[in-house]
This record gives sequence, structure tokens and C-alpha cells, in this order.
Amino acid sequence: MKTVHKFEVPIGEKAVPLRLSSSAKVRMVEYITCAKSIFMWVEVPADEALQNNGVERLFRVFPTGSGIPAGAIFMGSAVDQYHPEAYHLYEITDCVE
Repeated sequence: MKTVHKFEVPIGEKAVPLRLSSSAKVRMVEYITCAKSIFMWVEVPADEALQNNGVERLFRVFPTGSGIPAGAIFMGSAVDQYHPEAYHLYEITDCVE
């Protein structure tokens, strides 16, 4: 069995640490207008979600045109429907920011 969890990854200069299983998969990234923030939906095996023994993974949002560290892994993009802005979510691995 699987489950999906929602996490906020604020737009900013810092990576956000989240405790997730290594098998967790980002399934959707969206800009939520009323929160003015990026959210991601992550699929995890239900038994791993209940055990809460994941590893710390770092995620960061980059606006279009921003420098992205080499080695960062693309997770998805989201568009602000009311402004000409797009944001891109990356998992920060062993790379230099």
C-alpha cells in the first residue's frame, strides 16, 4: 500500500530539509496562490510513512533564471497563474550551492 503526503517548500535562498524514505517519489509540484508558496506531493510506501525512520533530504525552489547547482536533481516546475513567474523544485544532493 502507498500513501501521498503534501509538503511546503517555500520560495527562498535556503534548502528545506525533509525526513523522507529514500524510496519516496515526488509526484506533483504546484504553486498555491493563496499561500504564495510551492507545495509538493510525495508518494511513499505506507509502512515506511508509519515508521517515520526516513533520511533527511534537501529540497530547494529556484525561480526561472536562477543558478542551479551542478548535481541538483529536477523534481518539477510550477507556474504562478497570476504573475509571469515559474518556479523549479530540485533535490539538493552532494553538490555545491
